[in-house]
Amino acid sequence: MEHHASLLSLWLTHVLGLSQHPWPGFAHGEPMSILQRYDNLLNATLAALLAMLVSALVRWRLARIPGPLQQVFETLVTGLQGLISDSIPHHGERYLPFVGTITLFVFFNNIFGLIPGLSPATSTWSVTLAAALVVFAYYNFHGMREHGIVKYWSHFAGPLPWYAFMWILLLPLELLGLFSRILSHSLRLFGNIAGEHVVAGIFFALMPLLLPIPMMVLGLFFGLVQTFVFALLTIIYLSGAVSHEH
Repeated sequence: MEHHASLLSLWLTHVLGLSQHPWPGFAHGEPMSILQRYDNLLNATLAALLAMLVSALVRWRLARIPGPLQQVFETLVTGLQGLISDSIPHHGERYLPFVGTITLFVFFNNIFGLIPGLSPATSTWSVTLAAALVVFAYYNFHGMREHGIVKYWSHFAGPLPWYAFMWILLLPLELLGLFSRILSHSLRLFGNIAGEHVVAGIFFALMPLLLPIPMMVLGLFFGLVQTFVFALLTIIYLSGAVSHEH
């Protein structure tokens, strides 16, 4: 299994004096410390802490005349509010904190590939899968909260009454479609970020003096697009779960 630990995890390994040993079936038996082995979790944790730190900083420095950082956050919040309101007309604002949090988490993870010494945690499937599972649990929870447990899950069997036992066919197909969202939501983000990170690394190795700035701009744009797609799908899934058209 291929694994490329970030320079940060390697530096911390030497600074902290962590022991290195081979991990069976991982990285071709190359000796690694626990930080290098779970480098994706290290970067994901740093992204979460950075998101909390920046959010707290903006909240602490709120002003009538906003600075650049506050303007960026106001644009983000306004944009997410618009997307949520368009998809969830009734009480959509209650879901803004979650959507905003997952959006910041994904964004900071995506752009870590542009920072020397770090790597994007979203380039590993375990991180994107965890994010997709959190989203899956969140919108199903609110779907059951909004409609009731029985009514929410029964709508996957089709409209009542259940003529000719059509629910026998509809229920497995609907549930398969529901749970397949976890794979599509996680694999889409993972595949795009991992692919972009590998391609950028190849170009950096070939032309380190000419390509860094254009590739960083392209990487930032790509990270923004993938963050938007992940957030938009989260809102769409949430809208389908809490909608009263069931």
